Amino acid sequence: MLIYLTVIFIIYFGFLLVCMAGWQKFVKGKTRTSHRSQEFVSVVVAVRNEEGSISRLLTSLEVQDFARSNFEVIFVNDHSTDASAERIERWIKSNQQLQVRLLQSPGEGKKHALTEGIQRAKGEIILTTDADCVLPPDWISTMVLSFNVDSDKATQETTMVVGIVKIQQDKSLFSKLQTLEFSSVMGTGVALLEVGFPVMCNGASLAFRKKSFVAVNGYEGNLHIPSGDDEFLMRKLNEQFPGSIKSIRSASVVSTQPQTSLKKFIHQRLRWASKWKANDSWIAKSLALFIFIFQASGIMAMCLLFSKNYGMVVGGLLAGKFLLEGYLLFTVGKRLGHTFSIPSFLILQLVYPFYVISVGIFSQLFEYEWKGREGIF
Repeated sequence: MLIYLTVIFIIYFGFLLVCMAGWQKFVKGKTRTSHRSQEFVSVVVAVRNEEGSISRLLTSLEVQDFARSNFEVIFVNDHSTDASAERIERWIKSNQQLQVRLLQSPGEGKKHALTEGIQRAKGEIILTTDADCVLPPDWISTMVLSFNVDSDKATQETTMVVGIVKIQQDKSLFSKLQTLEFSSVMGTGVALLEVGFPVMCNGASLAFRKKSFVAVNGYEGNLHIPSGDDEFLMRKLNEQFPGSIKSIRSASVVSTQPQTSLKKFIHQRLRWASKWKANDSWIAKSLALFIFIFQASGIMAMCLLFSKNYGMVVGGLLAGKFLLEGYLLFTVGKRLGHTFSIPSFLILQLVYPFYVISVGIFSQLFEYEWKGREGIF
């Protein structure tokens, strides 16, 4: 038992060290601001039942520092049952200096909506975000410039740029816990991309070339899966164009709001996790399986902490986990502009293993509800 736990924890420590190295590589990455791209850009947003939150996105689109003649915004209404479409239409009428269109999705689900917008887009570069997000003023410009960050040759080779997303932290404990948990996912995804393993990204801040999207047949093959529009596309692009995916090279961070209730949070995480059974990436599958095994081992270690025979060694392993995870989350949070909450981190250390195992199991067994729809996958 002790040998098993020691081996599992040492492998995990190695994984954390790789993530730290990848994150530092990202932080020290080149930033290029002297060049302004002349490529036309299309921002595509799938919208479903966002009447109460879309105002923040609309306001942030008005103040983008990218030339207004060089980008358009395409909203695709995914059969909203509230006044989202009417809200967007009023905004379009009051912002006629912007190039904006509102389309109706021919199918159901985010991937169908995005596909419709991408097919109708005029831009050579497609940017996607979510309807409940807030964009920094330099979001479009820095996402586009990140295609050209290394050399003129890179302009032709880069198929996708992965942006950074954070949950906007407020004073509540629930939001602080969500912020830490989401920071760990975002930090891990970016870090692994930097060391050559693109396995995770977030469609709230993503950019790709339209011709590359067409070359891999877009979301074909996973249109029926409710989530994963971002990660499935990333893997298809990486398979056909290896080494062509880069992370954003700036401090530009897209913000989204924390879930307001535990029920909404759980259903969101179940939706995210439900795609794993359709995942055909051995790297992503292996990583998910190892994290699941490690969290189960962490629970086992906590149970043995006060054991006379195992307590000292297990305590050392848990202390190492605490220090390495704390340092990684602190450095990620610093880049995202978060205040590191020690009480929240301590609570997360206790509940996170149970959370990961529960979501992993329940997402494969039960349906979830999201924006008035039940999960069908």
